[in-house]
Amino acid sequence: MFDRLIRIASLNKTPLLLGMMGINFLLTGVDVLIAHSQNNFFRWELIPLIYTPLAVLAILVLLIFKSNIRVKRVFQLVMWLGVFVGVIGTVFHLFGNATFSRETLHRLLVEGSPVAAPIAFAGISCYALVSEGYRGTSRRSKLLILVGLGFWGSVAAAFLDHARLAFIPGYTLIPLVTGSLAAIACFYLAYYQANTTEIYIFFWIMVLNLFVGILGFGFHLLGDLAGTQGIVWARMMYRNPLLGPLLFCNLAFLGGLSLLPEQTAAHEDNSI
Repeated sequence: MFDRLIRIASLNKTPLLLGMMGINFLLTGVDVLIAHSQNNFFRWELIPLIYTPLAVLAILVLLIFKSNIRVKRVFQLVMWLGVFVGVIGTVFHLFGNATFSRETLHRLLVEGSPVAAPIAFAGISCYALVSEGYRGTSRRSKLLILVGLGFWGSVAAAFLDHARLAFIPGYTLIPLVTGSLAAIACFYLAYYQANTTEIYIFFWIMVLNLFVGILGFGFHLLGDLAGTQGIVWARMMYRNPLLGPLLFCNLAFLGGLSLLPEQTAAHEDNSI
């Protein structure tokens, strides 16, 4: 039964990958909507909210008209725009944190806006571009590299977020360890031909990060509910980011999808 599911997923790998990127854009947009609502969408904060439905629409149209060359070109243009949105968002966050001429590194990276968050748009866009533009082992390697970079980004985001608490309690260090381990595993499989044992180890590392993400979500939820008589939506939205730990679940799932066998290697050397 499991082998049959793997075979079906492999035959539909490209739609699965692109569909996951559509979901990623949607959830990232919701996360940005919550975060930027705290500032009443000040100045340029509407940019990612305008871009998100455009990216989702581009993916949906490509899935429907996958053989249309013009649709593919528009899709690629929209995804490259997503890379720009991610990079410029990071710059905006850095400049927004630098409110004075001389800022401490702690104020610049830890206390202000999350500098590692906007680059998610660039990561999702690159993953979608590779999913559509490559096939075979070339695609698998590139996707695993992107997932590895995603884990490093999530580790950086968790580090900066948990640094506000001075890593107290100690279990706030757990995602830093498991995420780094997952990144190393992704890079290893991207560059080396793994045997069956190494692939099993990789999947167990992904399962571990899936569990860590769910556990982190529970800890964040309990932290938002602590000391309250009921649900305080302001705390749920702005105190401990509920969607943050689920990044590890998402990346673990993408790591597994990236490693799915390819239907054919006939277009292995295709590029964007």
